[in-house]
Amino acid sequence: MIQTKALYNLLRLNAKEDPTLKADPWALEDFRKLSVAAIFRRLVTLNVRIDEAGFLQFAEECDSPEELLELLVDEEGDPKTQDHIYLLLFELWRRLLPDKQSLSIFCDELDHIIQEYEEDRLKSDEPIQDGLANLLDVLREHVDQKMAPKEAFRTISDYCGHDLECFLFEMITELLDENNESYARELLEEFEPYIEDSLQAEFLAARLYSFTDIKETNRRIAALLKKKLEAELLFEIIQLLVATGDHSLFQLSVKKLLPELKTEEEFQDLLELTADYFRRLDQDEKEKQILTLKKKRSKSQEFNPKDPDLHKFEALLA
Repeated sequence: MIQTKALYNLLRLNAKEDPTLKADPWALEDFRKLSVAAIFRRLVTLNVRIDEAGFLQFAEECDSPEELLELLVDEEGDPKTQDHIYLLLFELWRRLLPDKQSLSIFCDELDHIIQEYEEDRLKSDEPIQDGLANLLDVLREHVDQKMAPKEAFRTISDYCGHDLECFLFEMITELLDENNESYARELLEEFEPYIEDSLQAEFLAARLYSFTDIKETNRRIAALLKKKLEAELLFEIIQLLVATGDHSLFQLSVKKLLPELKTEEEFQDLLELTADYFRRLDQDEKEKQILTLKKKRSKSQEFNPKDPDLHKFEALLA
């Protein structure tokens, strides 16, 4: 279950994507921008009368901001007010007790670094690399305490607003796009025991081999195509095969994808990828036929799984 701070981090992330999202102003506020004095004044308005000395005294009895909230606030109060108070206490803990880490504090900082990385606000990649190295340390600590690796990852993920697994896959993909094979390999090998989506990990491992051993890449893709795959992963496989794969694997991956298509946009994306594939093979006539098929279609039209163009497309693949 997603934890409270992670929930509000996620809410703020969603609000950036969708400005029409409705929530109390404080729920979307970045408390990192408030001064310590302003936070204490806000707490007074919420009937928590405490100064810095009192905060530090109470915090000595607690191991986390969550425990501090339980100590200072009546559990039977208004849940929204409790959350507001919690976020303020959390920010005070983060600033005034930097050496007293808790899992929620650690994951909040990881969330913050990931967001800065995704918004291209980091001056270098060192903070995100350090953040992921620290994440591995925390995962290992959980495993040392007899927790299964995947359970440890799920537990920590509950404290993060970002989807950690999704972020890891996206970062590894970006590294591969940038030909940074060594760090991509390091991340995949280090995190593979912890992540749930083994199929995505298998694909990334296959893609890693494309730098050194195309035959091994094709062998791994062939094994992957024997399994039940979702459309998103099939698209990624096809994109890889456009550049590196053999014809039989390309045909097979496209045929597996066709029944999974749900939208016109997906079909046209597939047509574009296939045209690119034949372009790379210098099969100009097939490329032209597929682009002609694509050109006559409208992106606004409703996708029909029984559309005759699907059969024409399959015939062109043969």
